[in-house]
Amino acid sequence: MLQRGKLLNQRYEILELVGGGGMSLIYRARDTERHRIVAIKVLREQYSEDPVFIARFNREGHSVSGLDHPNIVKIYGVGKDEGVHYLIMEMIEGRDLKQVLQEKGLFTPRELYPIAAQICDAIAYAHRKKIIHRDIKPHNIIVRPDGQIKVTDFGIARAASEATMTHTGSIMGSVHYLSPEQAKGEIADERSDIYSLGVLLYEMATGKLPHEGESPISVAVQKIQKDPLPPRAANPDLNEAMEVVILRAMNRDPRKRYPSPLELKDDLREACFNNRVIYEPAPDVMQDTLQGDDLARLSEYAGSAAASQEGDRYRMTGGAGGKSPKRPWWHLLLFFLGLTAAGLIIGLGISSILYEPEDVIVPDVTRMPYQEALDTLAAAKLQGILSEERALHTSVDKDAIAFQEPAGNVPVKAGSTILLTISAGPEQVIVPALRGLSAQAAEVELANKKLKLGNTVEVNDNEVPKGGVVRQDPEAGASVDLESVVHIIISKGPVIQYVKVQSFVGMPLDEAQAAAAALGITIGSVEKEMSWTYAEGMVVRQDPAADAEVEAGTPVNLVVSSGPGPS
Repeated sequence: MLQRGKLLNQRYEILELVGGGGMSLIYRARDTERHRIVAIKVLREQYSEDPVFIARFNREGHSVSGLDHPNIVKIYGVGKDEGVHYLIMEMIEGRDLKQVLQEKGLFTPRELYPIAAQICDAIAYAHRKKIIHRDIKPHNIIVRPDGQIKVTDFGIARAASEATMTHTGSIMGSVHYLSPEQAKGEIADERSDIYSLGVLLYEMATGKLPHEGESPISVAVQKIQKDPLPPRAANPDLNEAMEVVILRAMNRDPRKRYPSPLELKDDLREACFNNRVIYEPAPDVMQDTLQGDDLARLSEYAGSAAASQEGDRYRMTGGAGGKSPKRPWWHLLLFFLGLTAAGLIIGLGISSILYEPEDVIVPDVTRMPYQEALDTLAAAKLQGILSEERALHTSVDKDAIAFQEPAGNVPVKAGSTILLTISAGPEQVIVPALRGLSAQAAEVELANKKLKLGNTVEVNDNEVPKGGVVRQDPEAGASVDLESVVHIIISKGPVIQYVKVQSFVGMPLDEAQAAAAALGITIGSVEKEMSWTYAEGMVVRQDPAADAEVEAGTPVNLVVSSGPGPS
């Protein structure tokens, strides 16, 4: 464990331990070169001694440092100092999604979508960059106070997956979120991340994990051998479309999952807001799903139906080879009623196809006043509904629309509802007290509060030592917007006052001392020397000389006559 104040590579000053996991510890640190707060993820000792693991860790860390997405924690680089291997990362204030889940229990579809959509965007971006996360779980999802989602741990996931058996002899990470192919030790690909997203959705929608067991091995075996309990069995309030989306994402066969996080996001949006899905599985995949118990049930049903038809035919013919008896009149009536019912059913089906609502493009109403947003949506044949909660937003004015779901420029059915969230304005923070701190310490303190250091001016001050903060604007305790600028005034030391030294030559020593005190200066050293000009006790010479301007308090050194004086 690193101590507070330790410098890594003479640059990163450790400030405090903020968290940790099975592989690493996370510290808040200060980048002394760029004057910013960063997070330092330090590998635990057991992983710092394996050269194969370290080589892969460094290689993956450098490749992931190229990821630049608003929903991915930025990695600035990889470092090593005296055997300590670490990642330099963006410092994010917030809680991980596991903590939020434990507090909240479960999410409604409308609460779930904004979080899941941002995770889908982050994973889709990484996949386009040929990076697979391999360890998607709520512990690796950070929820900021303003609702922004940050996905982390891209840099370690692959290195860990390669070195797992060497270090632990078991599956690295939380087995609850691993895909069945990962549990079997097979190579993970993009669809493995889709499965983990599905497990995450299941937990958010039901408040429960899809597979439980007494040990990681038992959970892994369940993943491989059986499907989870349907989400609606765990949460009866969940709509049908959400269950379809979650189960498709969690299909044990990777071919039957969503091919990309963005298709999952699209279906999730429609399921959350319109209780429908857009994408249907490919026909061959649907055919493949009819296997095992499903085929047995279908065969049993088909056999019983055939037997029933054969029995009817036998009864109607009076036995094998017999002639069909004449049917009574009510048989014909039932026949015509059946035809009529079939016609109605077919007609309703055709009408539902012919009169299905048209697709419309959702207008972007963010930043609009609420009533204007409602009018804009109504003109597009859509209905706006207001979210119960307001959202903090740095750049959207208070009482304007901060977020909408579905987002603008996506197709939906006419008459669909659009969830609108009103901005509560920027997040407010309390300005910390900076008086007496150095400029550098004040900058760190402001950064910890997500505030910025503004202008720095120097003045003389009699109370605050040189280099310390004298005043600040805004004052300590003021409530300001997140990322606001705070200006400071730094002390140059006490105010300097200058006085003109008078002539003390020829004065008795006691009169010279009184005159000096009245001027605000002091008498320094007093030496005696024989003088034939000045009587004993009179000032003969002084330093500084008469009429010199000196700082108040400067001592004046005197030479006093020891006699005999003038004859």
